[in-house]
This record gives sequence, C-alpha cells and structure tokens, in this order.
Amino acid sequence: MSISKIESVKKNTLSFTVYDNIKKSIIKGEISPNTRLTVGEISKQLNVSATPVREAFRRLASEGFIKTTPYHGAVVQEFSEQEISESYECREALELKAVELAIDKIDSDGLKKLKELLKQSSEIESYSDYVEINSEIHNLIINISGNKILKKLMKNIREITMRDRTISSFNKKRRKEIYLEHKNIIDAIEKKDKTRAMNAMRIHVQNGYNYIKKDRYSNLNIEER
Repeated sequence: MSISKIESVKKNTLSFTVYDNIKKSIIKGEISPNTRLTVGEISKQLNVSATPVREAFRRLASEGFIKTTPYHGAVVQEFSEQEISESYECREALELKAVELAIDKIDSDGLKKLKELLKQSSEIESYSDYVEINSEIHNLIINISGNKILKKLMKNIREITMRDRTISSFNKKRRKEIYLEHKNIIDAIEKKDKTRAMNAMRIHVQNGYNYIKKDRYSNLNIEER
C-alpha cells in the first residue's frame, strides 16, 4: 500500500494539518496497517519540513494510530480483534464503576460542565474537536468518581479508545447516536438514578464496540471540514 494518497499540504500549514491528513488516510484504509512511515518520506510527500511531521507522529502515536520506534520512524498500528474485545470488556467495567461512584459525588458545577460539553458536542463541526469533547465527558465522570486507580487503569486502554472515538466521529449517524447515548447518561446522573445511569453507560460502550467491530476501516462517511 502506497503513501502517495495522503493529501498534499502547503508549506505554511501547521502540524495539525499534517496530522489530520495522515490520520484520514489511515482511517480510510489508504495506508494499511503495518505500513512503515518515516519523517523524511512524509516530509517529502507533503512538501513540509520535518518538524510538523514529528509533531504529527507524536499526536498520532498518543491516539493509537501509529507506533513509533526511536531512529526507525513509525509503523501504522494494528490491534487484533482480541485486543479490541478485551479492551472494551475492561472499559465497560471501569466506566460503569466510574458513573456509579460519580453519582454520589457530583455537584451542581460538575453537572453543569457535563451539560455544557454535551451541548458543545452537538454543535462542533471539527471531528478532532468532537473527539476531544466526547473524551472530556468520559474523563470528567472518571475524575468526579474520585478513584485514582480506576483513572490509571483507563489510561492503559487509551490508545484503543481514542482511536475508536476518532473513527466513529467520521460517521454522521453514529455521531447522532453518541449524542443521545451521552444525553441518557447525563440525564440519569442528574436524577441520581444509578441503575439507569449504569445501564445507559453499558449500552453506550457496547454500541461503540459493535460499530467498530462492524465498520472497522470501512464505509466511513469522511467529510471535508
């Protein structure tokens, strides 16, 4: 698989554009898993200096799209079906516990922040900002739970969760579903209904897994923004 399909960028663009173009090419399947990427090759292909490419590599690595090796460039990351399945099993258990604990500890400011993030998620156009906002919803619930070990355990599966949130963000239908799922979670938290909140979170995580399992790197509605 060639890297030639990565969209060209102008010299004066920021590292974000480099990152964005590489990521879209990976998600659309134009760059296959295990493809080796080097700073020099990408810099030449996109007609930019090495600096924005290095910065793009760092961001892509943090989101689970590539795996970098010192002095050897990067390789497009591939997670096995088993790794994804096990990560979602862990995520479901941890997120359910987080929302259960958060309901007892959330105050009016925390609830207000969740509602603000939900509103922003319905209005934002940039898919990268959308992913950040949706991640912040989950991170806020985890932080409010007050369980530091739970928070550390969630970081262990960050690569898969961030990558999958990004993939889901390209699909209009899935974005609408995510909004409603988050709304159900937040409504239940506001009503202090643990059973409903945990069930809503379970449905949200399972729907996310089913979407990724079914549509992994295929049939994604990628829009130019």
